[in-house]
Order: sequence, then C-alpha cells, then structure tokens
Amino acid sequence: MVNLIEVLHKFGDVKENISIKTLTSFRIGGLAKFVFYPNSIENLIESIKYLYENHVSYKIWGMGSNILASDYEYDGVIIKLDHMLNTIDIKGETVLVDAGVSLITLAYKTCLLGLSGFEYATGIPGSVGGALYMNAGAYKHDTYEILNKVLVLRNNELEWLNKEDIQYSYRHTSFCDHKEWIILKAEFKLTQGNVDDIQRVIEDRKQRRFQSQPLNLPSAGSVFRNPSSMYAWQVIDRIGLRGKQIGGAMFSLVHSNFIVNVDHAKAEDVYELVQLAIRLSKEELEIDLIPEVEFFNWR
Repeated sequence: MVNLIEVLHKFGDVKENISIKTLTSFRIGGLAKFVFYPNSIENLIESIKYLYENHVSYKIWGMGSNILASDYEYDGVIIKLDHMLNTIDIKGETVLVDAGVSLITLAYKTCLLGLSGFEYATGIPGSVGGALYMNAGAYKHDTYEILNKVLVLRNNELEWLNKEDIQYSYRHTSFCDHKEWIILKAEFKLTQGNVDDIQRVIEDRKQRRFQSQPLNLPSAGSVFRNPSSMYAWQVIDRIGLRGKQIGGAMFSLVHSNFIVNVDHAKAEDVYELVQLAIRLSKEELEIDLIPEVEFFNWR
C-alpha cells in the first residue's frame, strides 16, 4: 500500500486512517484507509484509471449528507472532489457549477443575484453532485427541473449529457444505475426574479424546517422516499415507530422520517430501525418503503 500512497500523492493530497464519522452528517462509520483529494480533473482521471487497473476499491464522496456508512473499516479510497470542484460561474440566467459546490451555498448565491430556481435547495445539506445523483428536492420542486446538462466522466472520457439523455424521476436518476459515472459539472437555467421575493420564500421555508425537522441532532435527512399513497412520515406513524429507539438511533419525535443519532449510534442501530420500518409497513399497510439514504461499505 506504500506504492498506492506514493502514486496518489502525484495526483493530489492523501490522508490515512480517517474516521468516516467526520465525513458524514450521521456522524456514523468506521475508518477509511485512505481519503484522497485530487487536484485536477486530469489527475482524477489518471488516479481512477490506476485504482481500477490495480483492483483497488474506491468511492466518490460528496458531503456525506445522505450516507449510512457501516462501522467496518473501508480498505479502499474515498475520493473527495470538494477541494477541486468548487467554482460557480454565472452568466445571465445560466449557471455553470462544479459538482463539489454546496447546494445551500449555490442557492443563497443565486438568490442574492435575483435568480429564481434554487429556493427549494436552501435546506438541503449536500453537494450539487449529490443532488444530481439522486434528483434531490423539496417543497414539490427538484434539481432536474432547472437542469440543462451535466459533465460526466465515464469510460475514462469526459462527456456532456443533456437532461434529455438522463433518465430521472422522484429520487432516482441514471446515475443511480451507473455508479461508475462521475458527475463533474452541471449547467442550470434559472429565471430572473426579485431578490426580496426570493428571500421571503427562503426565509419562510427556513422557519418551517426549524419547526418541523430535528436539526439539532445528526441525521441523514429523510430516510425513506415518499410512497404514492401517503408521506413516509405518515407511514412511520401508522406503524407506531415515531420515537422508536434501538441503541443510540431513534426515529425522531419531531419528524418521524428522520432517524437521528441521539447517543453515539452504531450503523447497525440505524440499519435495524430501517429494516423494522420496511417489514412493518409491508405487513401492516402493504406499502413498500424504499430507503432514500445510501448504504456504504456493508458486508
């Protein structure tokens, strides 16, 4: 593995034996053997080529806001793009943004310029790349509504994909089916609006989040996608799991589609709650709950 470290240092910065707890909003996870920060797109391509050819597992990592990592050690490379892919270029109503940019940062920056479209995103603590990966959304709006195209690394080639080239739906896109594709940049088309009006919408939704979400405790946001018949939190309530706790993890009393880390939760604590909800919703309501959170490094 000394050779691996030497090779990766040619392409960027490398850190060893990093607690995954520090990389996720859940504050849960084991050790990552290596965390790698490439310093250019060219070096990202070269590093991935090397890892692939040498059969070293790797994972592209955003802001860790939608991931449940296991408590096992990850004997591979977590690749973080936020040090490299962090620029925003705005020309008129067109926004070209790197995948590593915080979605909240982008939402507030466009708001101050009087550009409407990202109001829904001011409470989503993830990256642009993560939002594109799963079609993140809130308040009946989502990322792909305003998307023009995405720059993707696939088959070691850079390629722009128009929105029409990507299959997307509620909390699912082509990227979920092709995890080897790497999102690098995106172009969005916004609408010119009034700064004060946009800020009022943002402030209203901010207050609603404070009142309805357990923002004081570590979580990964909504755990389950909303089924067609009712909201996921209503399902959790109907099967009696609001406030249910296993180990240090609990279905929140504030918003029952959030699992919160109330006392040094283990990944298995969260996993057991997820599986319990899936089983009971099927048995009692004939509803298939689908997790929105991504499971990483499970055996």
